[in-house]
Amino acid sequence: MRNRTQTTIRCVPRCGFAATEVRTIDCDIPAAVDPPELLEALRFWFASRGIADAVYDVDVDDDGYFAIINDEAFAQDWGTPLL
Repeated sequence: MRNRTQTTIRCVPRCGFAATEVRTIDCDIPAAVDPPELLEALRFWFASRGIADAVYDVDVDDDGYFAIINDEAFAQDWGTPLL
């Protein structure tokens, strides 16, 4: 069994249209996650909340992994705005 950890993931809008913002979510992922596993976990997280096709991709920068979210998903209530 793999160790899992709850991790805060930044979710950035794909295009940045009106009413989009950077948000964060807490997601239970494997401790040593790779990009395909993270993508799968994020797609599951959104699907389990009834938000289909929210995740466009994942990427990494100096602050760690982040999710690129399709702008249409921002019409629904999820996550915490990053101030």
